[in-house]
Amino acid sequence: MSVTEGDVRKVAYLARIQISDSRIQEIQEDLNKILGFVEQLREVDCSQIDDTVQYAVSLHERGDIVYASDPAVMNNAPVIENNMFVVPKVVI
Repeated sequence: MSVTEGDVRKVAYLARIQISDSRIQEIQEDLNKILGFVEQLREVDCSQIDDTVQYAVSLHERGDIVYASDPAVMNNAPVIENNMFVVPKVVI
């Protein structure tokens, strides 16, 4: 598979990035090199390698324990109400 100039322009449009006409050829060559590396990886024989998904890992769950705040941290906060940090609203 080879990346065309049209492919580069389409990807740039979808990614909402602006690419100058002078850089299209350079980016096209870079993308073709990347796809070449991917093709090399497809040629690697992995039939003798076990899937790592088969190995179950048990995760240790810690208790939900509330700890007292460090007074030094609270003293450095610009605004505190009810022993909590006051921050600007970030959800609209």
